[in-house]
Amino acid sequence: MNIFTLRFRALLPMTGGTPIENGQLIVERGRIREIYPDTSAPVEGELIDLSDCLVLPGFVNAHCHLALSALKGRISRRDRFADWARATIGENETVSMQNRILTMHAQAKVMAHSGVTALVDYLPQAELATEYALLPFRQTLFLEVLGFHSSLATSIAEKLELALKQKPAGSGPIRWGLAPHAPYSVSPELFRKVNRLADQYKCPLSCHVAEFPEELQLLMEGSGDMKDLLLQLGVYDDDWTPPTTSPARYLDSLGVLDSLTAIHLNLADDDLNLLKAKNVKAVFCPQSTRWFRREKYMPVRELLDRGMVVGLGTDSLASNESLNFLDELRMAEEMLPNVSQEEILRMATQGGAETVGMDCGVIEQGRPADLIGFRVRENPTDWNSVPFESSRTGADFVMWDGKKVF
Repeated sequence: MNIFTLRFRALLPMTGGTPIENGQLIVERGRIREIYPDTSAPVEGELIDLSDCLVLPGFVNAHCHLALSALKGRISRRDRFADWARATIGENETVSMQNRILTMHAQAKVMAHSGVTALVDYLPQAELATEYALLPFRQTLFLEVLGFHSSLATSIAEKLELALKQKPAGSGPIRWGLAPHAPYSVSPELFRKVNRLADQYKCPLSCHVAEFPEELQLLMEGSGDMKDLLLQLGVYDDDWTPPTTSPARYLDSLGVLDSLTAIHLNLADDDLNLLKAKNVKAVFCPQSTRWFRREKYMPVRELLDRGMVVGLGTDSLASNESLNFLDELRMAEEMLPNVSQEEILRMATQGGAETVGMDCGVIEQGRPADLIGFRVRENPTDWNSVPFESSRTGADFVMWDGKKVF
């Protein structure tokens, strides 16, 4: 029987309670069986002595494009999003499958070392799921959907349904999701078809929403850089009519806003009450947002004050210099001075899990043993501050699904 006794200096369960100090927990068959506030209970199975460590739930990277990892350092910043998109599309087409897979696995190790035990990713090709299945993460893989021309909607939806009916061999705890990419890259008819598939197969739905001004210009006026990009790529639909409304209200008119996992929301200030009413979950990507030099970005404080779920993600190495999740924590702290370290940690764990309904992100009886530890030399004034310390480059202990990663 697979049993561990894990002793800790302090434990942050991320369930709203206070830290537990100088205790131990029992892991049995990959799940947390008991949590003790002291070390008087007998040791069962192997003893993992983390009595000099802060233990907390593994981090949840709530938005990533791991398959773009080969683009690290190859995309320079652009003032206009359409120029960045052109460069990214062009560079990505030159990446061999061998290089794509090698860099995916290399960057997955970076994430794992930084404490990530759960991954939410936009998957450009369903075939890559067999590679994701080899990674040490609990995963929700969103099949990324692109198709602005309405004539493509039926054929794309049929291919998606075929993928949803299959599960990669040896995939373990992998769950499918569907990700119509963005309001500027998916036709109204395709949005509706994807939404029906999500309902039928009980998949979470995710979309990039209200990310940059040119997106709003296309929806309001039917013009600008994004229309020019669609025309250049040969995918613009002359029959498309701009909805003359915000991205959130446009998606609501299509019936796809309910319980959506919305990425970015940089320009959604006027729609916060609508997002709350529709039970939208949000994912903030601090380093990518800073990389693009966004003047406006997700109003995280306002979302949290409304009781909304907010997760934390890295986005891709086409718009980020690192997939080390500790860098994301520190950047979030810098960009969100009105959000506490405790709240950021909750975004990085429980919040990220809740954006897609993953069974992780907290430490409590019956939950999966996705645990990370950070060694401490002396008692900090606030245990929440430990992962934010600038000297830390990774976690000192990582366990996923009751298996020691390192």
